[in-house]
Amino acid sequence: MATRTEHIPSLVSWNLTKACNLRCPHCYMDGGRKADNELTTDECLGLIDELKSLGTEMLILTGGEPLLRRDIFEIAQHASSLGIWVVMGTNGVLVNEGSVQKMIECGVQGVAISIDSIDPEKHDQFRGGPNAWEYSVRALDICRANGLQVLVQTTVMDMNYAEIHELLEFARKKGAWSFNLYFLVQTGRGQQLNDLSPERTENMLSNLVGWQEEQRPMLVRSKCAPQFKQIAHERGLGGLESGGCMAGTEYCRITPQGDVTPCPYMDVVAGNVREQSFGEIWRTSPVLRELRDVGQLKGRCGACEFNELCGGCRCRAYAAFGDYLQEDPACRYQPTGQPLRQDEILWNAEAQVRLERIPLAFIRDKVKLGVETYARRHGAPVVTLTVMEEALAGDQRTKLRGKAAPFLKQAFQRRKESD
Repeated sequence: MATRTEHIPSLVSWNLTKACNLRCPHCYMDGGRKADNELTTDECLGLIDELKSLGTEMLILTGGEPLLRRDIFEIAQHASSLGIWVVMGTNGVLVNEGSVQKMIECGVQGVAISIDSIDPEKHDQFRGGPNAWEYSVRALDICRANGLQVLVQTTVMDMNYAEIHELLEFARKKGAWSFNLYFLVQTGRGQQLNDLSPERTENMLSNLVGWQEEQRPMLVRSKCAPQFKQIAHERGLGGLESGGCMAGTEYCRITPQGDVTPCPYMDVVAGNVREQSFGEIWRTSPVLRELRDVGQLKGRCGACEFNELCGGCRCRAYAAFGDYLQEDPACRYQPTGQPLRQDEILWNAEAQVRLERIPLAFIRDKVKLGVETYARRHGAPVVTLTVMEEALAGDQRTKLRGKAAPFLKQAFQRRKESD
C-alpha cells in the first residue's frame, strides 16, 4: 500500500456562505442566495478550536462572498487569536477602507482578489456585475495602501488565455505578492463552460515555468494543475510555487452547512461536522483514505512515475469520469514506466532545525524541495545552513527570497517570537 505516512489538515478552505453579490459562470459553489441552515457563529468558533487542535495552520475564509456574513470578522479574529493564518477570498465588491481596517484588526494576513480579465468590460460581463473590475482593482489598491498582502486569483479559460501574461504584469505592478492561476474544473456552474484542451493547458503550464522567474519577487503559482510538477521536473526545476494535488491529504474544504469534502471542486462528502467531529472525519473517512493511497490511482496516473510528485487533479478526474481515482484528462503525459532518479540529499542538524522553524507544513515541504533541488544542481550532498541560505537567497532558478513572500517572512518572525 502506497499510503503517505502523515496527514495533517494543514490548509482548510472554508466556504462560509453561499450568498454572493455576483454571478460568475465558473462558480463551483453555484453561489447566489444564502443556503438554508448555514453553520452558526458558535458552530464556526467551535470548529476553529478543533481545527487548531488537529494542526491546521492556514484557513482560507471564502464563499460565496464571505463579507456578506455579519460575523466574518469575529470568525477571522478567533482563528487568528489561536495562531492560525487567515486569508480571505473575496470578489472585492465590498472591500473598502473600513473593511480592510477590520481585517487588519482581526489578524487577517492576506486577501485573495479575483480578476479574470485585463479588460474591465470583459471582466464585468464574466463576473455578472457592473463595475466589478473597478471594485476588484480598488480593493487591491486599498489593501496594499494599508499594508495588507494581496493574492490575485485568475481562472484561465479560452476567453482570457491570451491575456494571462498581461494580467501577470498588471498584478506585479500593483504589488501583489502572489498570482494564482487556476485551471478550470467543470463543476458547479462551471459544468457549462468549455475547459482548455490538454494542449493549451500544457502550453500554459510551460509558460508558467518561465514566468515564475520573470515576475519575481511576485510568486506565480498554478492551481488545479499538478502536472506542473512533471513539466518543472523535466526542466530541472523544483516547481517551488506549485505542488501536487493535496486533496484529502493535507487540504480539504468545509461547506456552509458543514460538509467536509476533499477539495472545493469535488462535491464528494467525507462527512458532516454536525454529525461527526472534524477529527473523526479526517481520520476515518473512506474517501480521504482512498485519496491518500497513490497505489489506488487508475489509468495513466496509476502507471505514472510522477504519481507521488504530481498525482493528477482528483477533482478533474471526478468531474470527467465520476471517479476521483481515475486519470487526469487534462494531462497529455504518457508514462514511461521508468522510476524517477532522485539522489538522496542529507540535512545536517543546524539546517534541519532551520527548516523546522517554518511554521506552515505545506510551505515547509516546498522549501525543502527547492533547497534539495539547489543542492543537487550544485553538487552538495549535504544541506548545511550555508547551502540553505544560498538556495533561499541566491540562485535565480530556485530562490524563495523573503521579499518574494512577505507572508512567509512574517511566519518566520512569528515563530521566532514564540520560541
